[in-house]
Amino acid sequence: MKQKDIPLKTKRFYKVKNPKKNFLCALCSAPRSMKYSKQLGAMNYLQIILISSALTLSLFNIIGPKVIFSVFVVWAVFEIVNKLLYRKEIPCPYCGFDATWYRRDVKKANQLVKEFWAKNYPELVSPKLDETILDESQNIPPEQLETAEAPSQTAVN
Repeated sequence: MKQKDIPLKTKRFYKVKNPKKNFLCALCSAPRSMKYSKQLGAMNYLQIILISSALTLSLFNIIGPKVIFSVFVVWAVFEIVNKLLYRKEIPCPYCGFDATWYRRDVKKANQLVKEFWAKNYPELVSPKLDETILDESQNIPPEQLETAEAPSQTAVN
């Protein structure tokens, strides 16, 4: 069975056609590219005008002058789809780091990265207790969370 290639070790990264933004991942320093931008571009607005004018011409006899407002519906659809595609591109495909989650909640971003590594590269994740993801609902005393190194450190002191 062929082992899964790890992009960070093999230096084989994804290539994006016509990227809008090139940058490095903040966590793993892998080269990243994004195809979609946060706002709609000039080409998107041209597409909105063309689609809404085609809808207006085809539906004017059926609906009447109200069909002119279809431009707002088409615009809303374009905005929603663009935002969804942009949000889908933000997490790093190599390490799972999501900068938007990091800005909102560092602990949640850390949990998402750990879940990404546990799901995609389980052979690389060490089974230490301090690296496991614990729910905040669990009430585990701090004495049970000590690792194997903690008793040796107290013996040295």
